[in-house]
Amino acid sequence: MRKTDSFEDSLQALARLSKAIGHPARIAILLHLKQQGACTCQDIVDALPYSQSTVSGHLQKLKEGGYILMKPVKTSSIYSLRKESLNELQDSLGEVFGIKPEKKQLSLF
Repeated sequence: MRKTDSFEDSLQALARLSKAIGHPARIAILLHLKQQGACTCQDIVDALPYSQSTVSGHLQKLKEGGYILMKPVKTSSIYSLRKESLNELQDSLGEVFGIKPEKKQLSLF
């Protein structure tokens, strides 16, 4: 048995969600997608101070973490924010730390 097997599901869920956004560039990408809506990798590269390869790598991590959706369009891909993932993060933080939202569901958007 691995040590991580002994952690509660709620702790593992929070760790997984946190890991996916555990870099300032990923948070900046999420904020860009929130403000601008769906866009290409090149749109993000043009708006943020990161190279194309850096943005691509971070987009992949965000996609794997469930924070963004990717839709192939011709020769490029369109990325969009999966807003439900931020609500999942908020719920997970509340569950682990015992924070009850004032409303039934707090919406970050």
